[in-house]
Amino acid sequence: MQELRAGLRPGAHGQETELRFRKGEIIFFQGDRSDCWFEVVSGIVRTCRFHVGGHRQLTGFYYKGDAFGVECGRRDAAAEAVTNAILSRRSVIAGELESSWQNHALERALESANQCIFLLGRRNANERVAAFLLIAAEKLEAPGSVPLPMTRSDIADHLGLTIHTVSRTISGFVRRGLIELDGPQMCRIIDVEGLRATAGEEVDAAIGRLHPAGPPNAVVHSRGERL
Repeated sequence: MQELRAGLRPGAHGQETELRFRKGEIIFFQGDRSDCWFEVVSGIVRTCRFHVGGHRQLTGFYYKGDAFGVECGRRDAAAEAVTNAILSRRSVIAGELESSWQNHALERALESANQCIFLLGRRNANERVAAFLLIAAEKLEAPGSVPLPMTRSDIADHLGLTIHTVSRTISGFVRRGLIELDGPQMCRIIDVEGLRATAGEEVDAAIGRLHPAGPPNAVVHSRGERL
């Protein structure tokens, strides 16, 4: 691990350390002792669980404001930087469970877990990929064309699909006019209501803040890279 320490300061609820990670760097390993949790200041992080035999299960993507690593005991997954990332690391101290920071972490972690459950609960590839794009658009909160710096393999692992299925589904969305690919690493959501309909029932429960704006064909963002 070659994290770059940017700052260290004691907070009201334990020590807070700001760390910088380069793209692809390990933040912690599966099985490490869990004595702190993290909040994403900038960038994107993924967590992966490795099973006997080498199979990788991508358990989540974390964006600005998301918290991860809140488990007790040992880490049940590894964490890696998808992009260059700045993280706030907060130590866990006795009695902190009732603190506002710890409550915030648990709430954000629960939100991410619920969105993951929602994604995997979709019945088919169209619903899963549509929901994934909508959740990413909400999380990244950037207008226009937005990069999603995860590979098709990452998306496929996260959604329980094959790379071929993800690519075919994305191409189908382009043909239907739901999205546009602005180069190999950019995606724009063109028809947000059509994508919502494709994602299926209860999508609003997982994606509450993304609303269409402007005329019917206005661009509503999804951050995309390597779709």
